[in-house]
Amino acid sequence: MMSRRIQPMRRQLLRLAGALLCSPVLARAADGGLPHAVRQRILATLDSPLPKVLHVQHLALIRRFNIGWSPVESGAPMLNPAYPLGQGDTLALAMQVIASKDAALAAQRLMEASQMLPHFVQMADLKPGSYANGKAPFTLTARHVSLLRQQSWMPQEMLAMGAEDYLAEGYWPTPSVDGKRPYGDFTNYPVEMAQALGLPVRQQADGSLAITPKLQAELKTLHRQTMPALQVFVREAGLRRNTL
Repeated sequence: MMSRRIQPMRRQLLRLAGALLCSPVLARAADGGLPHAVRQRILATLDSPLPKVLHVQHLALIRRFNIGWSPVESGAPMLNPAYPLGQGDTLALAMQVIASKDAALAAQRLMEASQMLPHFVQMADLKPGSYANGKAPFTLTARHVSLLRQQSWMPQEMLAMGAEDYLAEGYWPTPSVDGKRPYGDFTNYPVEMAQALGLPVRQQADGSLAITPKLQAELKTLHRQTMPALQVFVREAGLRRNTL
């Protein structure tokens, strides 16, 4: 699901995704002046294999992740590239979270944790229920969790710009769910949602799959809820294992 090539126009849309999130237009990230050594550690981390073990520093950063919404195509959750740890100086926050004065190490751990996010969704679990989420609680259901585990995350090389370009423009190279095909291979993503959830899907005369208009509307609403669902999940889910 992560090997599809992105067409040029879609690359341009993805280029804008870092700044156009679900909230009102965000200011340019405050980290455009990262020290050279920190930038080099970020690039080296992204070029290296992921650690096989998610340790306490990774988990502490994941708990602070600030989930956004990519506006590309149908939209999808993403790790906010402007403020991946929330408003403020991301590097300073990362150093605070891992309790270290080593800026390059903090950047490395942040990049490792961000790349581990799709794995974390598979490695952790959270019971359905009502959870705090900003000003209003969010009711997480088993369907939300099933959909989070079905979502198609794009690797760095499919995010329109190289990591150096992200850093040069003041953003962190963070992962995003594919907004065009968020649950697999179909652009008609509600059909794949229905399949994943075991809901009725019918085959039409031309061989294509379809669902009722009512169910399609319900699933589109459920899709938009995957952003707050993921936000709650990263903050509250407990690990079932710590190995990738």
